Amino acid sequence: ALQMFLNRYQADEEVVVDFMRIKGVFNIMGSDKMYVMQCVHMLRDETFTREWEPDESRENRIIFIGRNMQERRQELTEGFLECVAKPLRFPVGEHVLCQRELGRYEEGRVIKRWDELRAYRVELQDERRTNVWAPIDNDTYIKRKEQSVQGGGYKSRPTSYR
Repeated sequence: ALQMFLNRYQADEEVVVDFMRIKGVFNIMGSDKMYVMQCVHMLRDETFTREWEPDESRENRIIFIGRNMQERRQELTEGFLECVAKPLRFPVGEHVLCQRELGRYEEGRVIKRWDELRAYRVELQDERRTNVWAPIDNDTYIKRKEQSVQGGGYKSRPTSYR
């Protein structure tokens, strides 16, 4: 989610000229290491650095330096807060629908949460028991499986999300 948020500003050559620098320190779910990012216009340097200390507050901090940042303050704040990991919806063992290709969902079962820094690892119910990841917990990647509907497929229940 953090990468997608920053790409909104850094991928557009007309917009990125206003962002001279972006600096941040982040607590990434699924890792005990601090994630540090520094950006200059379209260039981004990011890496996991040291382990968080046991008594250290795992705060997420980001600063945007550039033109018109005050006018974008609310938009940037809201976008950044949307990146904060929320409690995951599906427990291990839950049967779900997982997007394998754009617009095509396949039945699967959650086998791990926060696997390799991704929200879910899902075992598809195909003959190979293929494993795929849902990088973030939203209906674009993974959704609730409901009862079978006439004609084969599955119907999913809408999930409310911000």
